[in-house]
Amino acid sequence: MEMLQIDRRQLEEDRRDNAKALAKAEMKTKNLREGQSAQEQARAQHAAELESVQADIAAKEEELATIIPDYNRRKEEEAEVRRQLDHVEATRNRLFAKQSRGSRFRNKSERDAWLRQEIEELNRTISTQKANKIDADEEVERVQQSISQTEQEVANLRTRLANFNSERQAIADEATKAHDVLEKLNDERKLVRREDDKLNKLIGDARQEKESSERELSNTMDGATARGLATIRRLKQENDIPGAYGTLAELLEVSDAYRLPVEQIAGASLFHYVVDNADTATYLADALFRQRGGRVTFMPLAQLRPRQINLPRSNDAVPLLSKITYNPEYEKAFQQVFGKVVVCPNLTVAGQYARSHGVDGITAEGDTTNKRGAMTGGYIDPRKSRLQAVQSVNKWRDNYEEKIAESREIRRQVELKDQEITAAMSELQKLEQKLRQADDSFGPLRHELRNKSVHLENERNHLEAAIKRREGVEKNMNVFLEDVAGHEAELQTDFKKSLTAAEERQLEELSDSVQELQKQWNEASNARRSLETRKQLLEGDLRQNLQLKLDQLNSQAFENSASGLSSGGLKEAQRELKKAQKALKAVEASLQETQAKMDDIQNRLDQMAVDRAQREQRQQELSERIEKHKKRMDKSLRQKALWTARAAELAKTIRDLGVLPEEAFDKYENMEEKTITSKLRRVNEALKKYKHVNKKAFEQYNSFTTQQDQLMKRRKELDDSQSSIEELVEHLDRRKDEAIERTFKQVSKEFSTIFGKLVPAGHGRLLIQRRTDRRQEPADDSEGENRGAVENYIGVGISVSFNSKHLDEQQKIQQLSGGQKSLCALCLIFALQATESSPMVIFDEVDANLDAQYRTAVAALLDSISNEIGTQFICTTFRPEIVHVADKCYGVTFVNKTSTIDCVPTDDALKFVEGQARPN
Repeated sequence: MEMLQIDRRQLEEDRRDNAKALAKAEMKTKNLREGQSAQEQARAQHAAELESVQADIAAKEEELATIIPDYNRRKEEEAEVRRQLDHVEATRNRLFAKQSRGSRFRNKSERDAWLRQEIEELNRTISTQKANKIDADEEVERVQQSISQTEQEVANLRTRLANFNSERQAIADEATKAHDVLEKLNDERKLVRREDDKLNKLIGDARQEKESSERELSNTMDGATARGLATIRRLKQENDIPGAYGTLAELLEVSDAYRLPVEQIAGASLFHYVVDNADTATYLADALFRQRGGRVTFMPLAQLRPRQINLPRSNDAVPLLSKITYNPEYEKAFQQVFGKVVVCPNLTVAGQYARSHGVDGITAEGDTTNKRGAMTGGYIDPRKSRLQAVQSVNKWRDNYEEKIAESREIRRQVELKDQEITAAMSELQKLEQKLRQADDSFGPLRHELRNKSVHLENERNHLEAAIKRREGVEKNMNVFLEDVAGHEAELQTDFKKSLTAAEERQLEELSDSVQELQKQWNEASNARRSLETRKQLLEGDLRQNLQLKLDQLNSQAFENSASGLSSGGLKEAQRELKKAQKALKAVEASLQETQAKMDDIQNRLDQMAVDRAQREQRQQELSERIEKHKKRMDKSLRQKALWTARAAELAKTIRDLGVLPEEAFDKYENMEEKTITSKLRRVNEALKKYKHVNKKAFEQYNSFTTQQDQLMKRRKELDDSQSSIEELVEHLDRRKDEAIERTFKQVSKEFSTIFGKLVPAGHGRLLIQRRTDRRQEPADDSEGENRGAVENYIGVGISVSFNSKHLDEQQKIQQLSGGQKSLCALCLIFALQATESSPMVIFDEVDANLDAQYRTAVAALLDSISNEIGTQFICTTFRPEIVHVADKCYGVTFVNKTSTIDCVPTDDALKFVEGQARPN
């Protein structure tokens, strides 16, 4: 219900957001629809104008295509007529010049000289004209190539300009699709994150339930076992341990009817851990020991040897193991715990089978009995079930791990969505950048087209001028060549004062030809000029008007399109409107579905509340009926108590009668009460004369005799027990005496030996002090063996001599100096160490009161014991003797109220102790 409420709140927020988006999209669509008619009218007018201009351009280009071939043909005809006319006029002019030279020169020599000079000048001019012609040809070729390239560039630019709107629209469509993909991915990530939030809530609930179940499970076992199981679970998570299977409680399944018997029989064994063999158990036990992780009892299957039990085969004795479901691989572990248990209907039957078959019996209520006759039972709180606690922990632990796995998967999906969103955002940014570049490149493209068009027109004008220049050069060069040819031909003729008849006739013919050719040239020129005028008008209209207008219309189309796209566009607004409507409808559907689920759950809760109220009412009625029955039962119990008291009173009366014959019970069993009462009254009257007689004498005699026999038997048992206890005490005292004397002898021997090592000139021994020696001189310890038991011992004394081996010159410890007492104490410590060595001994300035020779002897003894036995000695000293034999030396310094310990070399340690020993 709580998760549905969270979903409903989120869906309501989504509905508000989508409602706002829908209202915004509706407003935008409305505004765009209001301006749609004007835009469509302007778009239609623009399309009509564009179509008209394109049609005009096509018509002009078609007309120009038909005029240009005729114009070129007329132009060639005009040029051919002009060449003929120029040739005829040049020939005629040469004849006129020749005619005039007849009067200019006196003889052939003067004429030839002048002709040769003219020929040279003409050749020089022709050379110059040839160079000019080459330049003119190169210029024409260069300008033609430039025009061809520029025309191609202008055509490409116009194609780009004409297709610019469609290309930009294609990019805009791609950007829109990329934006849709990004929004879709954002919506998907939002849903995934919402699922992640819901799952986190479920994980929190599962964690709380798991921790609560684990606490309840921990309460059913001791703390060490709980820590141990937790440690093993962590080890299994960190390492692959295939041989660790789990506890018995985790490996079994049992119905509720047999749950209580299983728990009672297994007890703490439910938490015994099943492993494959002893190696796995040792590995886990070592890990628990190293990590201080608690204590666990392991059940290695390879080492288990469960005994075969002859279980009874009867309907009232069901083997408990047959009611447990488990993997056959763990058969030995379950046979070990449950193999000799049968479930019986009651304790009586269970006890019979326990005695007859040597099994353990248990009832469904948990009451148990064994072959020794011991019985256990009583009330068992069902709320403290170990198996239920284990099942609850496993359930919530699996649920928690499952939710954690789902959370990891969802977070992985979120990361993937983030990557996809990043890629989609990058793609959208690229397309938007491309769109901005397209928008930014339109102006330069239009400007470049304008410049290229101007350049093309200039190049065409340049080409016409270059062609005219080349034609002029060719014309002049032809004239000069003809003049040279005429001068050279004239050099071959004789000098005459006038023209010949043939030349006169030729001159007349040439004059007629000039007139005719002049007429033809005028006609061809007029026709060419007419076509050229029309051609120039068409080209001017195309270049200066129609093409510019077409470019302008294309620019306007792009600007209108760009303006429409920048404001969103009606189509985009309608798409957003549909998307918002669809999203709002989906959210409302989800909200209705969630609300329906909540209503259904609420109805179920209401129904459960009604059922609960009915059950509570029924329980109240049952309580009232129970109370009534209780009152009736109390009344019955009171009556029972009265009748019991009456029965006891009657039984007392019967006992007062003494021993009754057997026929008394049969004789009066069916007699009426009145008859019995009258007879009883008569008997009581008759008994009044026997008041002085002890009516219970016989009964008391039998009772006392029985008690005497029991007391005699008990006395005999106590006497036997007393004898056994006295023998045991005597044996233990003897063992204690032997152990004390044996230990003393060993320590005394080691003391004498070590004292001899430390003081070669002396002798030392240990003495047992006794109560009888308080006022006597101590004797040899060998003499004290026959002087009493251990109870006479009161202590141990030391008797030593530092300069004699004789016993009569020894001194007690109280008579020694401080250094001698310290040496004797060290001897006693070394004797105890030799008797029962310890791995480590710590001495704190034990050599402070010793002389140099004794310090040397003690140091040598420490070194020998360390090497022979392996005992580690840690000593603090200010003397050099122990430093000499030490393996490592540590110095303690006190600086700034802080003590610091460091490992120092032996030489430094010796310098330190020598400095401490040197007097100030």
